Amino acid sequence: LDDHFARIERACRYAPRPYEIVVLSDHGQTQGATFKQRNGYGLDELVDRSLTRSDATGIAGGDEQSSMVGHALSEATGKKAKRPKNDVSDQDVVVLGSGNLGLVYLMEERRRLTLEEIEARHPQLMPALRAHPHVGWLLVRSSEHGAVALGARGAHYLEDGRVEGEDPLAPFSPHAPRHLLRTDGFEHVADIMVGSFYDSDGDEGCAFEELISFHGGMGGDQTRPFILRPAHLKVPPGPILGSASVHRILAGWRKQLQGGLTAAVPAHAEPTEAAGVAEQSVAPSE
Repeated sequence: LDDHFARIERACRYAPRPYEIVVLSDHGQTQGATFKQRNGYGLDELVDRSLTRSDATGIAGGDEQSSMVGHALSEATGKKAKRPKNDVSDQDVVVLGSGNLGLVYLMEERRRLTLEEIEARHPQLMPALRAHPHVGWLLVRSSEHGAVALGARGAHYLEDGRVEGEDPLAPFSPHAPRHLLRTDGFEHVADIMVGSFYDSDGDEGCAFEELISFHGGMGGDQTRPFILRPAHLKVPPGPILGSASVHRILAGWRKQLQGGLTAAVPAHAEPTEAAGVAEQSVAPSE
């Protein structure tokens, strides 16, 4: 990587305008055996066997009509209608994994179910998830309390910061409540967001997909990206939280640099400095 950055730095000297090189990392990786390796079953199986099927409603009208049209088309043409790969309209539940973040979509409504509705329709589901030793927290929306993170022995009410019992977010970053509250506001957030446990002593969690080095959730190095920058480009004091904050910093630097331009560097100008300057002019990682 250093060689590639040095090549770009050398090329910049021949460009018709000046450049600064800033390196923005994506994220780190957290380690640990997967949920399935630890238990012999996946998160999808745990959810599936905890559902109360008799309480589930049928497919919503729009999907049902689409299905009927498909059957009619098949009968008229003699060809079986091809079903899209992402058609899950006949499923009771869809469980997805992104590293150690799980997303549980209950398919009986075309909207997000509240905590109270989930508990009434599937009384075994939330207790089974909360009590599991490899589940750290659940993000759900209560009709009474708003966004709440639930754990085995406590709850963190995200909108007012109130904690009952043991805080399920205690093993994670102090910024975890803020991140979960933001996630709760997304249009297509899952009915239940599931975060795995995180052991800070062993620096490990467990992915809900078969990856022993993972990202996508909270806990460990997966939450630690960096910005490598020239020392004269300043960053604001305090932590930088979220992609929007990073964007504001980068946009500010561009505005600062463009506003300070007085003349363009001539094309094909001869380099006057050694190739190693780029390494010497950057500040330590932030």
